[in-house]
Amino acid sequence: MKQRFGIAQALLGEPRIVIVDEPTAGLDPLERNRFYNLLSEIGENTIVILSTHIVEDVSTLCNDMAIIGNGTVLQAGKPTDIETALDGCLWEKQIDKHLLGQYQQQFEVISNRFHAGKLIITVYQETMPDPGFWRKIPTLEDAYFKRLSQTTPQPV
Repeated sequence: MKQRFGIAQALLGEPRIVIVDEPTAGLDPLERNRFYNLLSEIGENTIVILSTHIVEDVSTLCNDMAIIGNGTVLQAGKPTDIETALDGCLWEKQIDKHLLGQYQQQFEVISNRFHAGKLIITVYQETMPDPGFWRKIPTLEDAYFKRLSQTTPQPV
């Protein structure tokens, strides 16, 4: 309700631009969906600038986006174009946790995550790294990890 009230307040003067910061943080899925609809409706007549770390917000709401790291625009464009640029270059593999450092030395590991207790790495490479990898469909989160991996060291 606070987010809705804040938007209502901001719209009283019929602004040409509305800036929202992390607008869906802390919302349950039903309320997040309602808020997406509200922001989309506002965006029909008003420029809405969205600052968020929630990738779903960007893919749901934005026609144009920018990935910013250390105060610098690292990439800008349409979300679908940014995802498509990585198509065919992302690969995943489930590995033993103790092998992560070895894979980071051998490949461009842009991210790693645990899924059902197993470590899965995402590698950027234009051809399949080896038969143990499977192709990954790119997401905006992958684009974010790729851009940031080019500017900052990857934590181990």
